[in-house]
Amino acid sequence: MTSFRASGKSATDRVFSLLSILGAVIAVFGLAFDLVPGASPGFSIPQLLMIVSGLVLAGFGLALGKRQRRARAIASTRRNFRAGLALIGVTLLALEIVLSVGGLPTYFPRDVPEQFLSPAPWWTCDEAGCHYVYEEMVTACDRGEVTDFRCIVNKQGFHDTQDFVPASDKADRLRILSLGDSFAFGGSADVGKSYIETIERHIPQALVWNTGIPGAGTNQALMSFNVYAPILKPQVTILGFYMNDFDDNMMPVDSYFMGVNAAGKNLSIRQYQVDLQGNLLKLDQQSDLYHRYHRVDPPVNDIHRLVGTTRLGSLGLRVLDAARQMLSKADGIRLSRLVYVTREHLIALRGAAAQRDTQLLVLLIPRREDLSGMGTLYQNALRLMDELRIPYLDPIDVLDSETDYAAPPDVHWSNSGHQKIGEILTHCLQLFQTHGDFERCAV
Repeated sequence: MTSFRASGKSATDRVFSLLSILGAVIAVFGLAFDLVPGASPGFSIPQLLMIVSGLVLAGFGLALGKRQRRARAIASTRRNFRAGLALIGVTLLALEIVLSVGGLPTYFPRDVPEQFLSPAPWWTCDEAGCHYVYEEMVTACDRGEVTDFRCIVNKQGFHDTQDFVPASDKADRLRILSLGDSFAFGGSADVGKSYIETIERHIPQALVWNTGIPGAGTNQALMSFNVYAPILKPQVTILGFYMNDFDDNMMPVDSYFMGVNAAGKNLSIRQYQVDLQGNLLKLDQQSDLYHRYHRVDPPVNDIHRLVGTTRLGSLGLRVLDAARQMLSKADGIRLSRLVYVTREHLIALRGAAAQRDTQLLVLLIPRREDLSGMGTLYQNALRLMDELRIPYLDPIDVLDSETDYAAPPDVHWSNSGHQKIGEILTHCLQLFQTHGDFERCAV
């Protein structure tokens, strides 16, 4: 009579069965990655490798799930052990050569300089947030070290043609304080074509102070408001809210290291990072900044670095990154943390605006991809404004991804997009002058 133990599965059988199930799960995760909220459409190389590795693992588990097959495989392996090792070595070397010839970049840069950047003298952070240093910026522009529209800067270090000082006739003018990041700064617009400058052109009697600065979040907006609202006493405060503000709000306002490399090139690099669980980490070494410049986190140890400087190891690390990102998006921990922190900053700004008797209006700034399908961050931004009862403009239905945005990889609005938004805001401000609120303002 056959016993239950003899006819049942052994522990080894169960291990290989679990391997086949795990491989199938990994492959399904790879296939379903595009369905995860916030994921970019289309198959990426790490995603494809995840699918392939899952299928290989599943096939391996199925192939060796039977004791007879394992016995034959073990016997064959013993007979051909040295030949197998040689074959594996040659195969790995051939793959490394093929990937190298194909131009696959390594995960970690191989040569890391001891001194990568020197601090830029034209950048500072104080009680008003981070901004440019007027005298240093003038010098840098005169030397040709800075040549773009950042050279239009006022004495307070912001992209504005007028200094932020009390005006004798301000009581007779519509006073507007602009807060925000590079969009409010005028990113990718020609001089005079940004949405703030469009407002100034259409309402010439308005007194507009623009404190928008690249890389700023709502946390910096609150600091700038607390410094300049008491001076300007604005009737209207406009906050430009772009979707990367969720990440910016997780970091200190001085999150960017503004520096100059050995070739004299100006670079801005995050000196903080937020991990997949929403925890803030500081990068305080030059080597850390160099790795962030290459868009990777610094290696945790020498073995990690060594693996990441090979082509095969780089492929494996990118697969792991894709898997971790997918799992992070699936469990929603990081997103919940981003939303919570941003909510707190918006509540603080709303309270400060109420104390200063200024009407707060939020301009939601959709990413190009939001126009074809509203992303998770944009949906959360809408929910936050409704929940906190903050008046806002949602221009997602009036923007065109081709004509109103600069050419990729630039994420900013083109002249067309800036002017379109500026005209909408102008109409809202004119209604505000008539009715004292934004209830009649709609896109």
